[in-house]
Amino acid sequence: MRRIIYWFVPLAAALLAAVAFGTGFYSYLRGDTGKPVDFLPRTETAPAAPPREISAIVLGDSLGRGAGDPSGLGIGGRLDAELKRRNLPVRETVNIAVSGARTGDLLRQLESPNVRRLLGEANVVIVSIGGNDLWGGTDWRTAPPADPAAVMDGVLDSVEKVIGIVRESNGTARIFIVGLYNPFRDAPFGGQLNSLVSRWNARVVDRFSGDPNITVVQTADLFSHRDRLAIDRFHPGAEGYELIARRIADAL
Repeated sequence: MRRIIYWFVPLAAALLAAVAFGTGFYSYLRGDTGKPVDFLPRTETAPAAPPREISAIVLGDSLGRGAGDPSGLGIGGRLDAELKRRNLPVRETVNIAVSGARTGDLLRQLESPNVRRLLGEANVVIVSIGGNDLWGGTDWRTAPPADPAAVMDGVLDSVEKVIGIVRESNGTARIFIVGLYNPFRDAPFGGQLNSLVSRWNARVVDRFSGDPNITVVQTADLFSHRDRLAIDRFHPGAEGYELIARRIADAL
C-alpha cells in the first residue's frame, strides 16, 4: 500500500501536469491566450469638421439684382434655397447689385469702405457685370459695332479692375462671374449676336484662367433652345434664374 502511494500519487501528479502543460502549449501555438499586442502606434481619428457656412454677396447689374424674377429672389435668393435643399449651411446672401449698372458704376461702388467690409466677410462673390457696357453703347440687335473685339477689350479691362478690387478685399473667396446669353436670338442679327456672345464668354474665361478660385458661369446654352426669359424679353425669368443659381451651387 505504501509503495502504491509512493509511486502512484507522484505519477498521477506528473501526468496531470503534463496534460496541463500540453494544453497550454497548444493554446499558445494557436494564439488563444493573452491579449494581442499592437506594435503600431495608435492614431486618434479626428471628427469630421462641419462644412463651412457659405456666405455669398452679389455685385453688379440688373441680372445680379434679380430683375425679371417674379418672386424677387434672383440668383442670390435662389442660391440660398438650393443650398438649403442640399442641407448645406448657408447665410442669407447679401445683394448690392444695382439695375442698369455698368462697370464704371460698380467700380465707384467698390470704393465704399462698407462694401469692402462686406466683401471681406464673404466666401462667395457673384459678379454680373459687362452686359450693359456691351449692349448700351450701340444697338447690337440691328447694327453691331464695326470693331466688336475692341469694344470687348475695353469692357474686359474694366471687369478685370473690378475683380482686382474684389481680390484686394478678399484673397480667398470663390468668385463667380456670370457669363452672357443672347436675349435677342429672334432679332434680325440674332445669329451674329450668338457668335459675339460666345466670343465674349470665351474671352472672359481666358482672361481669368490664371485664378483657380474664379469660375465663369456659362448661361448662353440655358436660353439658346428654350424660352426662359422674363416678360420684359431681356432678363431671365424664374426658371432661368433657378438654373443659373443651380450651376453656381454645383460648382461650390
